[in-house]
Amino acid sequence: MASFSSNQHSRAWRSVLLRGWRLLLLAVAVLVLQRGGPSLETHDLDVGRVRDFFPQAASLSTRDAASGMQTVKDESSITLGFVTQTAPESDDIIGYSGSTNTLIALDARRRIIGLRVLHSGDTSDHLAEVVRDQKFRSQFKDKSSADLAQLKVDGVSGATLTSSAIAEGVLRRMGKSATTSLRFPEAITLAEVQKLEPHAATMRPSKTIEGGNDVLNAAGERIALVTRTAPIADGVVGYKGPSDMLMLWDNAGEKLRALALRKSYDTQEYVDDVTRDPSYLKLFDGMTRQSIAQIDYAKAGIEGVSGATQTSWGIAEAVRTRTASMRAAASGTIIRWRWQDVGHLLVLISAFVMAFTSLRGIAWCRHVHHALLVIYAGFISGEMLSQGLLVGWASSAMPWRSAAGLVGMAAVALLAPVFTSKQLYCHHICPHGALQQLLAKRLPWQWSPSKRVDAILSSVPFVLLGFIFLATVSGLRVDLNALEPFDAYLFRIAGLASLLLAGAGLAWSICTPLAYCRYGCPTGALFKMLRFTGTNDHFGLRDWLALLALGGAFILS
Repeated sequence: MASFSSNQHSRAWRSVLLRGWRLLLLAVAVLVLQRGGPSLETHDLDVGRVRDFFPQAASLSTRDAASGMQTVKDESSITLGFVTQTAPESDDIIGYSGSTNTLIALDARRRIIGLRVLHSGDTSDHLAEVVRDQKFRSQFKDKSSADLAQLKVDGVSGATLTSSAIAEGVLRRMGKSATTSLRFPEAITLAEVQKLEPHAATMRPSKTIEGGNDVLNAAGERIALVTRTAPIADGVVGYKGPSDMLMLWDNAGEKLRALALRKSYDTQEYVDDVTRDPSYLKLFDGMTRQSIAQIDYAKAGIEGVSGATQTSWGIAEAVRTRTASMRAAASGTIIRWRWQDVGHLLVLISAFVMAFTSLRGIAWCRHVHHALLVIYAGFISGEMLSQGLLVGWASSAMPWRSAAGLVGMAAVALLAPVFTSKQLYCHHICPHGALQQLLAKRLPWQWSPSKRVDAILSSVPFVLLGFIFLATVSGLRVDLNALEPFDAYLFRIAGLASLLLAGAGLAWSICTPLAYCRYGCPTGALFKMLRFTGTNDHFGLRDWLALLALGGAFILS
């Protein structure tokens, strides 16, 4: 009895160690991919690469450290415009499977005249769909930083995550570039802040508000936040020009405490009328970010200063524009739930029900479940786990803010084989697997390979998985999505290779059940590598092969 108990205890510890070992291998593989994966191009551009936007370009300056801009000039040294890249600010903004470095071209007024993708780690088919969509790019045309702060970008159908990430990169870069102003280059000084907050002793750059400063007292405690309307609102013109306003916020940066005029290009007489009005600059005092950003001037009872109406309205609109940009930047840290994410959650719930209840034994329930997977998860959502997706995430980062449901699905797919011994994704989530199950044994004639042929064919997914891993680490450019059929469900954007693979795999599965899953799927092979098969599972060939691949990857990287 004691011996039996000891053996049980030993097997329990062995199972814990084996599961931990396979999770450790997965974590190390991710670290290797991050180290050896492709990096985005961020070096200075040469003039030849911007002539499609500036045909008369003769020279291109080095990048300005503060704004990230390169100045484009003609042969007479007249400034034609500016160019900048979204990287490295966009490196952590993940589309479907990776981040994108986008060139932004601006005219001399700093309004966008065009965009071009310089390099991307995203899925090639999704990226191609975005590049083809002229309507998507036109949304940014002739927009300034102030305009972008309020822009609601429409994504590209079929490539929503990729287009949204590109848009977010542009918005972030333009916000970053907008921390320096050509019209109002003078930075906020401690002396002008002390006029509004006498206890101000020092300032430091804010970690939460781009272009803002934390105001500290003599004890080093933060007592306020200070921002200005420039350069976000440089395009807001009163009677004849823009004005730069100093904005003092409370310690949390949520309520506006005071306003002061810093400098104006408007008519001096009208500016004086506004600053002499004892009540006008206090109209916003005590208002929150949300109330200012969404203000209805008529309902709020805010009227222009008599005799200087356009100048006073220009100042009010500059304050509103800057506040709106602060809210837009803050919203970037919030998880954005999409309808696809809700759908992924429902798919996961249905998968657990089918895997862990008696419903899996009822044929019609299985068929209905498989049909719904094909229709919704395949043709409607079109978001499936693949090597292109997983390698892209491992090489850069996971889009947990923009695709939380998809990330959750990936977590379940990777961890379920380790902790439940079930291939939850392959059997109960994957639309391509579901379609193969619906097609299984529909013909009276079936082909089953011999034991030897089955062993050879079964090794193909693992060979593909190893090739993908080593190719990525070594920097070899391989279209990973062309090695799997999953893009075929988004047939409008799918490449020929994906369509052919999908068609061939489904045709084969009619006479050999789950042919592609068994003999072609590298993503399924990854889940099999992680799977804990029970108390008799042990450190075996798959673990040695994984260790060998990691060793080779270290050498290549």
